[in-house]
Amino acid sequence: MFTVAEKLPEFWEISHKIAVDLRIGRITNWDLLNQHIKPILVPSFVDRMDKVIPGWKNIATLLEGQTALHTLLVFASCLNLPEYTLSNEQTCKEIEWAAILHDFDKKLAQRDAAHPFRSAAVVAKIMPGLGFDLLPNIATADLEVWSNLVMSAHRQDGDNAIHNHSQLREIITGIHTCWGQDSSAARVLKSVLFHQSLPALKDWPNPVLLTDEEMNYALTLKDMKVLGPLMVADSDSWNIFNDVRIPYLYELRASNAETRHRIGAANSKV
Repeated sequence: MFTVAEKLPEFWEISHKIAVDLRIGRITNWDLLNQHIKPILVPSFVDRMDKVIPGWKNIATLLEGQTALHTLLVFASCLNLPEYTLSNEQTCKEIEWAAILHDFDKKLAQRDAAHPFRSAAVVAKIMPGLGFDLLPNIATADLEVWSNLVMSAHRQDGDNAIHNHSQLREIITGIHTCWGQDSSAARVLKSVLFHQSLPALKDWPNPVLLTDEEMNYALTLKDMKVLGPLMVADSDSWNIFNDVRIPYLYELRASNAETRHRIGAANSKV
């Protein structure tokens, strides 16, 4: 697994500077923040990013680049989280990649409930190029089959598409078969897949949540060391300058703590 700094040095430098400026209070409102992050939408920058993570150009040009800007802000937010700064080096790398890749096939600015599964399906195919090696007996065709399965795992709910968990066990088995159960790739992919499948905020409920049974076979406490911080940063990036920020952060961490408790309880019964 390469580091983000190795593969995307310009993105890392901009994100790190924004993280520092936010932490010390140099950036205090959305106008200032937008001035600092808009350079990532410059076409030459987008082209360089797209060469390393094919598909970046799609999110950098859709909806005036809102998803790309949000991605950078989530990444910068992660760098300031205690869940990140207190983690070991491997977990930090996993959090970084999860942050960059979590919205890789997002079609709408905010409420696109099916995008985590679509994003995981797209992300899996570019991960070998980022240093996430497939297991020796796995071919590119196997990865394509898994990606197609995940891309199809949605159903209509009124005017919107949402996750369909009817083949979730097969999806999780496929991750473990292709990458290994206790691997960085598995933790990053599960973070992309499930970052809107767990309880988070009562004001912004996720439409499809993992049941206790699904959580039992799909997630581990080690997975939550990556997925938990991503969920916190993903939500917090929308509220950095809002009055609800602090109570939301408490609620998010309480929700994550309850999820870890549920996972621990399920594992203890195995």
